[in-house]
Amino acid sequence: MTHEIAGVLATSFIILVALWITSLLWSLSDIIRTKKPKKWIAITAVIPLAGALIYYLYGHTPQKIKKKKLSDLARNKWTIIAIIVIMLLSMYVRLIDYRWPYLRNIDSYVFYRWMDETVMNNGVLPTMDTYELAPVGFYRPPEWIYPYFYMGAYSYMAVNAFTPMQLWEFLIYFPPFLATLAVIPLYFIGKMLYDRKAGVLAAFIYVFDISNLSRSLGGDPDSDVVVILISTIVMAAMIFTYKYANDAKRLDKKLLLYSVLTSVVLWVWYSTWAGYWYITWLFTGFVVLKLLFTILKKRSIKLGWRDTKYIIISFAIYTALSFALTVPSYGDTKIGAALTGPIQFQSIKGEDYQFPNVYVSVAELQQSGGPREIIERTSVVGGPAILISSFFLMIYTLIYLLYSYYKKRHHVDTVLLLLVWFLGPFTATIVAIRFSTLFSAPLAIGSAILLSKLVRMGTGEDKSWSD
Repeated sequence: MTHEIAGVLATSFIILVALWITSLLWSLSDIIRTKKPKKWIAITAVIPLAGALIYYLYGHTPQKIKKKKLSDLARNKWTIIAIIVIMLLSMYVRLIDYRWPYLRNIDSYVFYRWMDETVMNNGVLPTMDTYELAPVGFYRPPEWIYPYFYMGAYSYMAVNAFTPMQLWEFLIYFPPFLATLAVIPLYFIGKMLYDRKAGVLAAFIYVFDISNLSRSLGGDPDSDVVVILISTIVMAAMIFTYKYANDAKRLDKKLLLYSVLTSVVLWVWYSTWAGYWYITWLFTGFVVLKLLFTILKKRSIKLGWRDTKYIIISFAIYTALSFALTVPSYGDTKIGAALTGPIQFQSIKGEDYQFPNVYVSVAELQQSGGPREIIERTSVVGGPAILISSFFLMIYTLIYLLYSYYKKRHHVDTVLLLLVWFLGPFTATIVAIRFSTLFSAPLAIGSAILLSKLVRMGTGEDKSWSD
């Protein structure tokens, strides 16, 4: 069996299990809430997936027309089918034609070795790396958090218990699967910022973006793949909490709960990538921009604060709590790095502390050739066709959203967030080519919004650009 078929089948099995669990929970909660006969509990529990469908058709509502129920289900849940198709296609493309009895490159074996040491040491990463910084070795503080290495090691141990394989074989499938999971948070981001169609399109564009695709191929367990996934989860959590805070009338228990959960997600993110601070500053810029915009709109600082106070309080809670969670493991280093990161990240190429420093010669950390090179790097087309690339689609989307707000006061939060999310990576990419990858998420979302708008107008759902 080829790797791509094996990957698609394994992913299909995981999706089926997830669907079974979610449908079972929905059925049981609905049966209990509506006090349906207990026979439905047995049916939904004993018959995987089909039991929940049977309950939906015959027990959920008194509606007798089963075809109508099925058509309603397909119309309401078509996004789930679309997401599943995208996920399976993502696995297939990332694994296609993998034919080597080893991992893809040298960097892959660095991450392989850390995961292998964790597996061999009963699930605990050893504190001393005898190979890095030879001959003295590299000390790994036991209190540090290593999300990616533990995710890889423990996932392998779980899979190996059912399907024996070597770690390097497992790592052929692990990176594509993590990248594929990013489809889910991207869908919710697009849905929250615009609509369900935008969510599906954003997920598709993001997962098949050339920079993301090239960094998450089968057999390449570099840390880029976990950044692709965790960064989207963090943004989805922050946007969800923002949306709830924006509508909140008081600091209720749900807002506090969402703020705490967001802080936990941020805490994991801080240990995932050295450039974690960019999301912190991105959302800080968005919240500040929202406050200033509201003050100008209301022409009053007092009224501006009244309309945004729960957004700011929630933001302050999860930002402060997330950094507080890092103190036991890292002291104040994460806090200091977040404050100085935007102005000092170029010091990664310095040789004040470590010589020789490989980052000096890394091509991706060299300064870009300006806006033109950035546009070319983020586009898969050239010549006149570049005007319909994702970069320019993002520009068109911002124009459309601004026009929609000007005419009917729609989509103000979306345009403010996308504006910050677009300008931040653009500025960073001028300094170092590596950060062009940060463009993939906002460009995917911006492109998806414009395409969704075109579909809405084509189907008559919207009558004009201002709707």
